This record gives sequence, C-alpha cells and structure tokens, in this order.
Amino acid sequence: MRLFFDVLSPNSRSYDYQGREFMRPEEAAQMAELIAADLGVSDTDDWIGSLVQVRTAANEMLFSIPVRAAA
Repeated sequence: MRLFFDVLSPNSRSYDYQGREFMRPEEAAQMAELIAADLGVSDTDDWIGSLVQVRTAANEMLFSIPVRAAA
C-alpha cells in the first residue's frame, strides 16, 4: 500500500506528493515516528508541536504522530 507523510503545523504545511510503499501498517507507523523524531532534533524549533499525518492515496488520514522537542 502507498502511504503519504504530511507534516502540518499551525503556521506551515509540508505535503508528501510521492509517498512510500509499505507491506504492513506497523512499518508506516515506524516511519512516521522516525520523521517526527528527526524534526524534533532539527536545527530550529519550527516543527515542534507539528503533526506527521499518515494518509492513503484516497486522502484518508490513518493516524498522526506529534513532533516533540528532544529531551
């Protein structure tokens, strides 16, 4: 299944137009957590408080992972 990973904040949106293929939903959840963790340790705090939303090609939102600051 092809899933898309959009990053949404109150001030900005970054849409995934290419997507990635996954065999199992657990793999997509791991990818979303990795994206959120990476954004949480970026050079700026611009993405803290954002959500990594995972959606299908039919634009159905499956779940979201919050971007948190690194502890």
